[in-house]
Amino acid sequence: MEKKSELQWMFDHGKIRNIMRKNRKKEDPFVYVFLDFDGVINVFYLEGTPEYYEMLAKGEFEFADRRCVERINKLHHDFPIRIILSSSWRFSGIPYCTEYLQNAGLDPEIKIYGMTQTEVFHPREEDIVSYLLEHPDFAGFVVLDDIHMKHLQAYEVETDPLKGYTEERDLKCREIISGFFK
Repeated sequence: MEKKSELQWMFDHGKIRNIMRKNRKKEDPFVYVFLDFDGVINVFYLEGTPEYYEMLAKGEFEFADRRCVERINKLHHDFPIRIILSSSWRFSGIPYCTEYLQNAGLDPEIKIYGMTQTEVFHPREEDIVSYLLEHPDFAGFVVLDDIHMKHLQAYEVETDPLKGYTEERDLKCREIISGFFK
């Protein structure tokens, strides 16, 4: 069976939704947040924009936008989420990614719970669905990424790589997460 058809089949037949529904009844339900770095917390400032000049004025370019990371901190404070690395940065390992995120302002109390597979490159959607099926303990999930995911779009907060995880995208993420607890 072709992978895209298999992904569609899983959603059409409700396997992921059934897992979420069952787990929402548990005592401490939580939501997986699949986190990409580039285009979500790492923002690409265009030369000539106010943000570009702001970074120039500081005398250094920080790849990670601290405002985006602070929104992740607040999200973690407000909801029972577990961060899973889905970014290609995961190939550097959880300790490296954790240090990178903490240097960018991630609260040191926030734990990275896991990452999608690191054996070979697959389409990110496949890796996320595989992770969900291998770890069926979640009450919901949301994907923070700048890559459009056809089969996961109801759970995706797609970001603009020139803006990252903005207030607007944070509101959408909160709306998705809140829906798991109604």
